[in-house]
Amino acid sequence: MKLALEEMISGEYLRLIAEMSSACNLKVYLVGGGVRDILLGRRSSDLDFALAGMAEVFPRLFAERIEGSFFWLDRERLQSRVAKRTEEGVVTLDFAPLRGEGIEEDLSLRDFTVNALALELADASPLIDPLDGKSDLGKRLIRTCCATSLEDDPLRLLRAIRLAATLGFAIEPGTFADIRKKALLLGQVAAERTRDELLQILEAPGVAASLLLLHDAGLLRVLVPGAGREELAESEVAGGIASAARVEQVAGELARHFPDLSQSVATHLGRGVEGKGTALSFLKLAAFSGGAEGPGRADAWAARLRLGRKGSRMLALLGSDMAPDFAALSARPSSRAKFRFFRDHEPAGVELVLLALARGELSWPFFSGLVRYYFTDYPGAAEFLSGDEVMALLGIGQGEAVGVALERLKEAERSGLVNDREEARNFLRKNLLTKGAPMG
Repeated sequence: MKLALEEMISGEYLRLIAEMSSACNLKVYLVGGGVRDILLGRRSSDLDFALAGMAEVFPRLFAERIEGSFFWLDRERLQSRVAKRTEEGVVTLDFAPLRGEGIEEDLSLRDFTVNALALELADASPLIDPLDGKSDLGKRLIRTCCATSLEDDPLRLLRAIRLAATLGFAIEPGTFADIRKKALLLGQVAAERTRDELLQILEAPGVAASLLLLHDAGLLRVLVPGAGREELAESEVAGGIASAARVEQVAGELARHFPDLSQSVATHLGRGVEGKGTALSFLKLAAFSGGAEGPGRADAWAARLRLGRKGSRMLALLGSDMAPDFAALSARPSSRAKFRFFRDHEPAGVELVLLALARGELSWPFFSGLVRYYFTDYPGAAEFLSGDEVMALLGIGQGEAVGVALERLKEAERSGLVNDREEARNFLRKNLLTKGAPMG
């Protein structure tokens, strides 16, 4: 454990925060999932910090030191984010004031014991673990921090399932019983927050187990559009789970069938669509909702999760009857016909092909030909704005700000705020991405 904590402090950004906090005579704590993931040997690009003061000033100073971008997550609560684009991707560091009288009280207000961990950076202190979260990490258990954790934020009902899915943990029996008892509280949570947790659950491996866990916990009857129903038909749930599992299996086999394209396929399925949802999570949702009399229609799910235009379009395409399109394409499988198919079904062309294969609606040779065409010959959709156009629009030169601007533009596209070139220009005009200024 000692070595792991020393390695945490040796990270570039953490070391700099430790030096800055010492110079400011300020207690800064690395908290939550960042501590958990490093102790588990998992890499994390999202780190959270609790500040015992200077919550308005310190994050800005840090952003300037690393030449990152600062913006407020919640100005009233002094919750902020610093983003920095690196070769590995975008690193985000979130800052918030300590809650309560000190770090131990702050940790007691968090969701689960495995996230109620902290380390004071300036002193390289021992792990702060008032709720024995280290022990639960060893046992691979998700346990609530206190009796009111789920009422304090009902989104934690879903987050418990998401952590279990992404970490490969079990939910402690008492916590699971509490989730079942309070499942209906999930209906109070904003749709956007529900959407992000659900899509992360679907993206994680073992989708059948996760969906069954949601069902056993009583959460599916809250999530499924048109629920209010006391019970879901078992045939609906079973059919949907089987369909989602088959899609996961087919997607997982692509690297073996297309070894030369495995990285391209993985990147494509892992691309963001909306919020924290990837193409793979949307594909699994479509399979679950429509598979073998599965629960819910695409348009109803889009409304339930308040998807933007891009997410709604993707789900609508994946929920549509593609038999006529595939029949026409099979009859005349020319390069031009394939091009028009993928162009007309953006952004869901590859996912439609995968879904059809998983459902037994396409033969393997036909499927293989379409996939190979897409990743070797299809030119793809053009980006709304190039790097040069961003520089001209914002009046900046080459450098970090261009990459951050493009990343924010992609986020806006995923959320449905940007759907064409003019909307992209307007978005950047209203959200000038200069260091030290808000990014939105």
